[in-house]
Amino acid sequence: MKIQDAYNIIGDLTPLKNADCGKLCNKICCEGDSAGMLLFPGEEIIFSEPKMQEKGFYIEEIEYMDTPDIKLLICGGSCERDMRPFACRIFPVAPNVGKNGKVTVQPDIRAKRMCPLWNLKNIDINFINAVEKAFDFLSENQDALSLMRLISAELDELKRFFY
Repeated sequence: MKIQDAYNIIGDLTPLKNADCGKLCNKICCEGDSAGMLLFPGEEIIFSEPKMQEKGFYIEEIEYMDTPDIKLLICGGSCERDMRPFACRIFPVAPNVGKNGKVTVQPDIRAKRMCPLWNLKNIDINFINAVEKAFDFLSENQDALSLMRLISAELDELKRFFY
């Protein structure tokens, strides 16, 4: 499994067909802050390269959902689109891992406070389908599936407060 293959599945698709969703919110998700984005398996190598560090990316190890050694990418708030980590490429959606291990797309409730598209009502179906294919591809890797399970569990916990 190569993370670049997941990037390629999504390609140039974005949440809005033929439009820049950043115009809706003044690119708030690209502001860059210490919250960072979770790195999927294989991305640590990409973002550890000196050219990435020169562009303002750095990696922290965190404990996430009681799991140590999860990698978090912190950025300076601007990057070339093809340099975005997987979590940025799929925003504002997230994985939902079913009991059978099947991974589907769900709204990322963490985006609710910043993204007008968080509920997926106006998101391009081609984007949703591509992200779901990328999740399916990544789920073949146990480390990626484990991370998607953690994300899914966090969102399930957060939903208790929103719904």
